[in-house]
Amino acid sequence: MGRQRHSLRLSRKQQVYLTDFINSDTISRQQRNRAQVLQHWLADWSAEESGKALELSIDRVYSMRRSYSQQGFRDYLHAVPRCGAPTKLTPKLETLLRKLTQDQATKGKRWTLPRLAERIVELGYADRICTLTVHKALKQIKASTVASRLAHSTGAPCGSLLQALPVADEQAA
Repeated sequence: MGRQRHSLRLSRKQQVYLTDFINSDTISRQQRNRAQVLQHWLADWSAEESGKALELSIDRVYSMRRSYSQQGFRDYLHAVPRCGAPTKLTPKLETLLRKLTQDQATKGKRWTLPRLAERIVELGYADRICTLTVHKALKQIKASTVASRLAHSTGAPCGSLLQALPVADEQAA
């Protein structure tokens, strides 16, 4: 059984905006495809025809049409591409990790990644969190700590840190 064929109706102003949007040089390929799917739908092309013209699957075309129906004209065209789930690394979580690792370091102990992830969940900072995410957060914290220490030791602001690094390498040689 095939899918129902629905036609699209846009105001004259929206049609002009859509044409200008497609002709813009500053949009990404994904945005252009989204706009062209609308243009093809407006011209009463089937999802199969639109998919072939844009080298997209029929399911993808239907998905884009469904997104338009749910989001509306402007939000659909200007939707920000999302890659996977949003990050769980919030500033609060980074502060917690700093505090936990510093507390343990003063006691001469170290956290394991699974134990840190478990503790984050216990404290209610996340429903669940992967040890890899915790590892990435710790790397970021370590990098920022090293950068701030290096900047303080050279007396330079953090912005000039990159300029200070080659000097340190030359002095070591």
